[in-house]
Amino acid sequence: MASFVDLHLHTTASDGMDSPAEVARKAHCLGLLAIAVTDHDTVQGVEKATEAGSRVGVEVVPGVEISCLWRNHQVHLLGYFLDMTDADLTRLLEWMRDGREERLTKMLVQLHRLGIDVNREEVEMEAAGETIGRPHLARVMVRHGYVASVQEAFDKYLASGRPAYAERRRPAVEEGIHTILKAKGVPVVAHPLVIDAPLGELLSELASLQLQGVEYYHLYECETGQPDEWYTSIDTRLKELKHLSERYRLVITGGSDYHETAPDKPELGGAHVPASVLRNLRARHRQLCGQHSDDTHSQ
Repeated sequence: MASFVDLHLHTTASDGMDSPAEVARKAHCLGLLAIAVTDHDTVQGVEKATEAGSRVGVEVVPGVEISCLWRNHQVHLLGYFLDMTDADLTRLLEWMRDGREERLTKMLVQLHRLGIDVNREEVEMEAAGETIGRPHLARVMVRHGYVASVQEAFDKYLASGRPAYAERRRPAVEEGIHTILKAKGVPVVAHPLVIDAPLGELLSELASLQLQGVEYYHLYECETGQPDEWYTSIDTRLKELKHLSERYRLVITGGSDYHETAPDKPELGGAHVPASVLRNLRARHRQLCGQHSDDTHSQ
């Protein structure tokens, strides 16, 4: 792992099972040179991961993952090298956090109608003050014996289309890209091959909105819910993604999308992202910062 990085992972600040400090320590044990903490709709885990990383010699890139909408399709944006104090970024993340609270209320009501009574305070305790997600609710359901596993909770009740699922507020993808850029970050589309939309149309439009990168290195074989032919064509789809990234001058990134150590889950460092990917991402960030500086001087 000495020449690899992992630029997409989650901690207990959102829906991961490891604390920010523990993720940094695990990365060190694996020999990773650097990681990016990209929790869902929050940057609260970055500082603690950075502190732990500095102690063990692992670079921590400040990041976030923001769930957006494009033509009614969910598109997840990764933002790298962010100014985490940016006012617009803070406002957007707070708005999304409030949306998660609203969704929890709706899901608890729907579960109650199904004969499943879950205490809101217990779910909030499970989240430990961090961003509330469906996995926190699922873990409480497991604890009380309503389901045998988190996966069963999603399969029966919490996944999209299931009886207790509720949508939550998401910004338009152009707002997500603009907010990341204003925070002096690099916006990248996460796991683009699992977005249920024409890849060429998606990247063409997002590039026109100043998207800067695509997540190419990813454990696509760990994705669930895809038809068998999707997996058999993955090499062809990756070639198309590479071609489109070159066409629109999008930097290539990658990461495991690690959440926890468990069977059939993406492993930390498992995407084998070369260290050169981080160097290229850093170069794009410097380029964008130079543009910010030029814009400032011209005003």
